[in-house]
Amino acid sequence: MTAIQLNLLKVKSILLSLILSLLIVSTVGCQQTKLVFTDSQEPVVSQFPPLKGAPNLGNDNNTSSQDEIDDEKSQAKVTALTPDFTLHQFPASHSGLHYINLVLINPLRPFKNIDVLNTALYHRANWLSAKKPLSCIESLRVRAGMHSIALQMACPTLEIEPALSILAASWQDNAFDELDTETVRRQLKLNKHINAFTGSEIEKVWAREILGKNHPYNLALNKHELQQELTQTDLNHIQSAILPGSKWHLLISAKHSDSSESLDKLALGLAKQLPQIPSTDVAAIGSSREDSERIGAASKKQLFVIDAPGAVQTQVRVGYRLPIASPPLACHTLASWLGRSFSGRLYYDLREKRGLTYGIYGRCYDNPQARTLKFYGSTQLQHTGAFVSGILDHLNLAMNQAVQVTELDAIKTYEKSKHLLANSSMVTIQASYIKRLTLAQSNEDVMGQREAIATLSAQELQQMAQSIFDSPPTILLRGDADLISDDLKSKLPGWQINMITP
Repeated sequence: MTAIQLNLLKVKSILLSLILSLLIVSTVGCQQTKLVFTDSQEPVVSQFPPLKGAPNLGNDNNTSSQDEIDDEKSQAKVTALTPDFTLHQFPASHSGLHYINLVLINPLRPFKNIDVLNTALYHRANWLSAKKPLSCIESLRVRAGMHSIALQMACPTLEIEPALSILAASWQDNAFDELDTETVRRQLKLNKHINAFTGSEIEKVWAREILGKNHPYNLALNKHELQQELTQTDLNHIQSAILPGSKWHLLISAKHSDSSESLDKLALGLAKQLPQIPSTDVAAIGSSREDSERIGAASKKQLFVIDAPGAVQTQVRVGYRLPIASPPLACHTLASWLGRSFSGRLYYDLREKRGLTYGIYGRCYDNPQARTLKFYGSTQLQHTGAFVSGILDHLNLAMNQAVQVTELDAIKTYEKSKHLLANSSMVTIQASYIKRLTLAQSNEDVMGQREAIATLSAQELQQMAQSIFDSPPTILLRGDADLISDDLKSKLPGWQINMITP
């Protein structure tokens, strides 16, 4: 046997050894470790003990004076220049830049296909940033909601007029002539795949389950056939279709020493460049019978599961749809009480004490045609049942046990901090202002809510919880159904588990 043959035999022997090793490793790897599910526990509430040596922060005149200063910063001088165009002039910003928002608002009807229009305007803004010599062109942003769409810029004084012209041009019939619609189509398709991969599709399903598939908000979005065959003609049609019943609003920060007459002239010039609002009366879209049946007490304890085989975590959504005619204070306050980070009841117990999640939060989604309260977070598979039952236990505890004074004070401090944060910059001031315009809220409405929170009692907070949490919430999970179903049945007896598709 030659040396070459000996070497070949050695190589074959080594290869066989490697193959056997890989087979052994793969066999061991395929043996799944049995999940040991976490036990449920009684809910734990923070006691909020006073900090040693901390100063006593009582109400004083300085605090009231600061509140008045913050309110002045958020106040706007309002001038209706035409029946469909209103100028809102804010105080000057500290940066010296003029923050400009051109907003189209319709509180009565949601904007159809606003997801498509938002993507198209975003790509148009990118195209403009490469074409226009304006120094502030890169500040152009698009902010879209169901009832509003805003184009915003932050520019020096000398560039206000050309900036307004650029904003107006975004609403002309030829606005998308230079836009590559294929790029927009690809982005829309990519967004869909990203949402499916990351699990963001749960939000679409949540909207369907909490509002009903025939709610105006769900009918206005996610038109996949349109997105796949999108043309410039379609974009022009989408843009013109949202005009009836809408109003134009120009928000701009400027020094009060500047000539108001000059600013009015610029704004009026902008109004003439914008497409005219059709005079056809557009009635508000009312709630369907299906929608009204979803508001209030649920008839069954139902838990919906989106099966995601192989998922390493379970996404959780728990919440309520509230009557739009009800006061919004309860929705916002309960979201803060249970769902704020760090000191919120859910975060403190389920993360800080039990380690079931990286974070769980609560939010009130307040819109002209729907108000929902949602608690949301993710957990590992073995914690699924304990995590969901922990949320439900806290809803029950909020109804049946009065809050301590120290915890109530913490809620009030948090709400006041949110107000201060909303007035911390011209960007946040204008964003909050647009939300108020969309909800048709006056300054008096906002002040009334702040006063109600400041004087809120423990009994009133408990009554808020009882009025909402007394009925079973809507629960939606996304996770590996084969692995978590038995745990859910064990931890949540009496709840019906329904499998649904995205």
